[in-house]
Amino acid sequence: MVCNPLLLELLLFALLWLGVYIWRWQRGHATKPLPAHRTKRALQVPKPFAGLTHKPHCNACEQNQHHIDRPPLSPPPVIAPKRGRPRTVDTHHQYCPNKTCPYYGWVGRGNIRANGHPGSGAWRQFHCVVCDTYFLETHCTPFYGKLHPAERIMRTVAALAEGLGIRAVARVFEVDPNTVLTWLSEAADHLKAFSHYLLHDVHVDHVQLDELYARVSESQTGHVRETEISEPCPRSPHWVWAAIDPVSKLLLALDMGERTLEMAQRLVHQVMQVLASGCLPLFVTDGFKDYATALLTHWGYWVLLPRRPVIRSLEMAKCQG
Repeated sequence: MVCNPLLLELLLFALLWLGVYIWRWQRGHATKPLPAHRTKRALQVPKPFAGLTHKPHCNACEQNQHHIDRPPLSPPPVIAPKRGRPRTVDTHHQYCPNKTCPYYGWVGRGNIRANGHPGSGAWRQFHCVVCDTYFLETHCTPFYGKLHPAERIMRTVAALAEGLGIRAVARVFEVDPNTVLTWLSEAADHLKAFSHYLLHDVHVDHVQLDELYARVSESQTGHVRETEISEPCPRSPHWVWAAIDPVSKLLLALDMGERTLEMAQRLVHQVMQVLASGCLPLFVTDGFKDYATALLTHWGYWVLLPRRPVIRSLEMAKCQG
């Protein structure tokens, strides 16, 4: 077979032209800007957490620190009865409500005596022998100073807890809507104090942090006067923050406010107050970025890293270049 030199030259020229064309095509696509939809998709990719250089600010932690810095008060001495017959009414769970009394807030110190039922009423009266203060057993409860029977108040609050509206409950139990709103507010405050007293030193493995968007009437948020409750009230959006144990369905913390870093700090602080010392569960969130800052504020360790020499950093940069 005879090899034609002209044919070889044409084949070599074609290969060179094809290589130059491919090189220019690749170079043009490398400098060509991405389409708008691809650029937008690239911007939506979540970036990794860059870290924090200092501990963020938390108002609740600072308030608790001021409270912890105070020296603990020593309990007052126990008062033992020296005369009379033995007491049959248990008063170990009652304390003196007088804030100026040295036994204020202390239970089981023997300073409380039962004093019968004044006016043949349903509630028992107690007496503090130290400051000579008389008070009913319903003091600091939703039943204190109420003219309505306790059973009606309990049924009213139970109906509200089942989801009935304030005006509907007022029609059923034949009371004023303002009265129902007052009972609901007092019951909520009492329940909050009761939960704070019982819910502590909790051991859990998982904690789910989430926010719920809800529309709450202004009459329920306290922005409307009590005399205006009978009129229709506009509704304003609010975020309900919740921390729940997904295993036992235990509600660890509940709060309401805007979707901000301050609210995330406050919710995580409440969870930290409920958990036992040394308990560090797995926190699961909905992706709200401020949760990372709040969790690092309360469970993070801040270590000052040593400074690197500038010359070594420049040499490393040159080596990488």
